Amino acid sequence: MSKILAIICEYNPFHNGHLYQLTESINTVHPDFVVCIMSGNFVERGNTALINKWARAEMALKSGVDMVIELPTIYSISSAENFAAGSIKILNSLKCDTFLSFGSECGDIDVLNRFADILVNEPSEYVTMLNHELAKGLSFPKARENAMLLYINDIRNYANVLSGSNNILGIEYLKQIIKTGNSIKPITIKRMGSEYNSLSVVGNIASATAIREMLLQKKSVKNLMSKSAYSILEEEIKKRKVCFRYFSI
Repeated sequence: MSKILAIICEYNPFHNGHLYQLTESINTVHPDFVVCIMSGNFVERGNTALINKWARAEMALKSGVDMVIELPTIYSISSAENFAAGSIKILNSLKCDTFLSFGSECGDIDVLNRFADILVNEPSEYVTMLNHELAKGLSFPKARENAMLLYINDIRNYANVLSGSNNILGIEYLKQIIKTGNSIKPITIKRMGSEYNSLSVVGNIASATAIREMLLQKKSVKNLMSKSAYSILEEEIKKRKVCFRYFSI
């Protein structure tokens, strides 16, 4: 049976941080094939992707990916839970020896798995703590974070896990793996450089959000992307096929 490295992504656009995660994942798993489950023309919160799905898929293919499978729009624009559910459903259908790699702020798969296991199985003590936190008038995400830390009783090692966007999405992947009882083997690569949605640039790594903002301001992003990915982006810009915030330039 072929060994598959799977990465669930948007690549909006593909940048050096993505290349780092892809390269590290390949070096860790040594797969026969690399498969990406990628959002189509519409991404998180229903936004239009910077460039079309074909150009983004080409970026992936020219960076070491063997196959790109589109995540249906109903999942790609949905909540983190549904985004994960749709992605894991596709991976299950491949029926291969699959390793799922995702980036995270904590970089510790055991920590994330512990959170996922609690959220799936909902021990009674945790549920009691969650209800107590909700009774304080806290938002559900904050109440859940507080209850989780109280239940685990190890703030030093687990604080801020549920405040990291990549951690949260990674936990959703792990929840789906637990729920479906499949044999997907998850690994996580610690996120390098700037945080998700950060507008800062650290060395030659910036978030996709920062890159889109820089492009909107007509700043160069050439050093933040691989040569092949930047070449594709540049061509799309020349063709005036780039979309920012629902309008084209």
